[in-house]
Amino acid sequence: LVRLAAPMSFGVLYVAPLLPDFFRAHPGISIDLHLSDAQADLIGGGFDAAIRIAALPDSSLMARRLCDMPIHLVAAPSYLKAHGRPRHPLQLAEHAGLGYSYQLTPDTWRFHNRNGESASVRPSGPLRVNNGEAMLPSLIAGMGIGVLPQFILRDALARKELEIVLPDWSLPVSAVYWLTPPGGPRPKRVETLADFFADRLARKPGSKGPA
Repeated sequence: LVRLAAPMSFGVLYVAPLLPDFFRAHPGISIDLHLSDAQADLIGGGFDAAIRIAALPDSSLMARRLCDMPIHLVAAPSYLKAHGRPRHPLQLAEHAGLGYSYQLTPDTWRFHNRNGESASVRPSGPLRVNNGEAMLPSLIAGMGIGVLPQFILRDALARKELEIVLPDWSLPVSAVYWLTPPGGPRPKRVETLADFFADRLARKPGSKGPA
């Protein structure tokens, strides 16, 4: 048995669909999958591993990078038409910012550009959620501007329901990590599952995958 924690939306969309192939290849391994956007306490919760989306992994844990995960600032065309398009991050203080509770710095959006400039803004708006997909309806309806990972935004961007705002400015680089508790060698079953996800998720960027 491998006890695995993963973010809710990413787990439903990308982890769970891969499991049948894993079970067919490794019939002797079973998985107890715990889905929550809250960061699981690996040691206290008795987990063998966790999949986590972060700018930087928890330094107290063993981390393996699985794939990149771009983060974007987005808004609906209707919102931008009604409220104007910000040209600089500091102008976001004048806009309705929809918040995500488990963002690395949920009360502050931090940006930088290619010229080495940086800017921070504290978003304020009508909604704060603890699940990224729960923000989508309000974003698409034009209720504000929000920050979400690309795997959640991909379809809405493709349908032009949302568009990237401030494309010349970047948010902290994020990635999908495989985390395990500190200590000695990992059990073979845990390493086998880690290798499987590393292989499958690495195939995704640029196609239909999470990055």
